[in-house]
Amino acid sequence: MSYVTVRDDAIWARHVEDPAVRDRIRAISQNEPLTLLVEGTPVRFVKMRDGKDGRPTDGLRPAGEEAHRFWSAMQSRRGERVRLALPETSGSYLASLGPLLSEWDSDEDAAAYDRL
Repeated sequence: MSYVTVRDDAIWARHVEDPAVRDRIRAISQNEPLTLLVEGTPVRFVKMRDGKDGRPTDGLRPAGEEAHRFWSAMQSRRGERVRLALPETSGSYLASLGPLLSEWDSDEDAAAYDRL
């Protein structure tokens, strides 16, 4: 289990305590979605755009209206450590399907299916 201190409107990789979660955030491309479990709730984030000079921005911002509402509510807990985890995948078969199903990576699909 990892933790992050609520400090900002974004989650910054350097503030994530678990190296595996921190590395996962850093490994994804700009605008790529990533669902994290925040206090056990699946929340869809998107990697922030790289800087104008090309340097990567190691931050995530909430993606979609539901994620924005959730993360905005978390701002009342600024300064607190909250649980943060990558969702479990059931075996390599499901993990390998991700690139094949990228057309399903929309805010509407996330809102409809994330809580199933």
